[in-house]
Amino acid sequence: MTNFTQISFDLLSAIKQSSDADQVCAILEHASHIFGYETFVVAGAPLKSQDNLQDRLTLGRLPARWSERYGECGYIHHDPVVAHARRMNGLFRWSDAPVGRDERLARTIMGEASEIGLRDGYCIPIQDLTCTRIVSFGGAHLDLPDQALSGLHMLAIYADLAVRDLAVRVPAATRQRALAPGSPRCSPREIECIKWAAAGKTGWETSEILSLSHRTVESYLNTAAQKLGATNRAHLVAQALRHGIID
Repeated sequence: MTNFTQISFDLLSAIKQSSDADQVCAILEHASHIFGYETFVVAGAPLKSQDNLQDRLTLGRLPARWSERYGECGYIHHDPVVAHARRMNGLFRWSDAPVGRDERLARTIMGEASEIGLRDGYCIPIQDLTCTRIVSFGGAHLDLPDQALSGLHMLAIYADLAVRDLAVRVPAATRQRALAPGSPRCSPREIECIKWAAAGKTGWETSEILSLSHRTVESYLNTAAQKLGATNRAHLVAQALRHGIID
C-alpha cells in the first residue's frame, strides 16, 4: 500500500531545497507519476477584467493548444472552477464546481477541456489577503484515496508558498531553518498537535494519543492556525513546515 503521507513529506522536503521555480515545477512533474495527474497550474484568480491566464500564472504544465485557447478566449473569467475556488477554503473536485443552466460559456469551457483529455481534476484554493490563489491538477481520470488527497493538498499549498518566497528571493536556508525574530511562534503543545495533524491524524485521534480532550486539541490547532494565517489543516501544516516549526 502506497504511503502517501511519507511520499508527500519527501516531496515537500525536496521543494524546501529548491533554489528556483523551475525546480519546484520539476518536483510537481515528478509527483504527477505518483498522484496520477497529467497537468497542473499554480496561479492567482484574476484581479482585473483584462487579466488573462498568462498574467496570473505562476507555474504550470498544460497542453499548448489548450493554454493558448484558454488565454485568447479569456476563459479565466468564466471558468466555473476558478469561480468556485473564490468561495472555498478546501480541496474540491472540478465536478463539484456548480454551473448554472444559463452559463453557456462555463459549460463550453468544461466541455472543451474534456475533449482534450482534461475530464477530471482537483482544485486547491488558497485564500490570500489580496486574492485567491489556485492550484489545480487535471487529467483524464483522477480518483484518489483520502490519504493521497491530504498529501496532494499539502503539496499544492507548499508549492505555492515556495514559489512565492522564491519570487521575492527568500533563500532556501532561510525557509528551512529555525524561525527568525518576529516570525510566528507556537507553543510546544500546539507544535505537538500540528505534528500529529501532519501525520494524518484527526483532532479526535490526536486527543487520544496525547490524552487531551478533543476540544483542547482543536483549540491548540485553531490558535496555531491563527498565528500562521492558515485557513485549514493542510494550510497549517504547510505553513508550519515553511516556517521551520516542524520538520
